[in-house]
Amino acid sequence: MLPLASAYATLRLVTNPYQADVDGVRFLGTSGQNIGDIFKYSSMDDYLEILEWTLLAGHISPTAPDTLGCYPFYKSDPFILTECPHVYFCGNAPRFQSKVFKGEDGQRVLLVAVPTFSSTQTACLVNLRDLSCQPISFSGFGAEDEDGDMEVGH
Repeated sequence: MLPLASAYATLRLVTNPYQADVDGVRFLGTSGQNIGDIFKYSSMDDYLEILEWTLLAGHISPTAPDTLGCYPFYKSDPFILTECPHVYFCGNAPRFQSKVFKGEDGQRVLLVAVPTFSSTQTACLVNLRDLSCQPISFSGFGAEDEDGDMEVGH
C-alpha cells in the first residue's frame, strides 16, 4: 500500500485500533469505523458523544462483528477497555472536535474527533502536559487554496 514510504526506517505500521504510550500519556485511537458505525445505526449524532459513550461503556467497538466487519473473537474480546486512556481519538470524523471528559474516579480523558485529512487537510496537535488539543490546517496543499500559503491554527 505504501511502496515509497516503506523504504524509510521511520515508518511504523500499526494495528487499528492502536494504543501507545508517549512520555507517560496513554493514547488509544481508531481510524473511526467503530464511531462511524455507531453514528450510522443509532440516534447519536455527535462523534464526541459516541466517543464518550464507548468510553463509559468500556467497549470501543460494540457493533463489531454485527454491523462492523471484523474477525469474530470467541474466547476474549480485544475491544474491551481494560485501562483508561489519557487520550482517546477517532479518525475520519466529519470535523474537528475535542473535549476533556472527567470520570467519576478522577480520570481526565481528552476525547478527539480527528477530521478526514483528505478532505479537510487538518491534523491535530495534543499538548502532553495539559491535554489540550488544537487543529492544524495544511490548507495550502489543497486545490481550493490558490495562494499556496500554509495556514496553521483554527
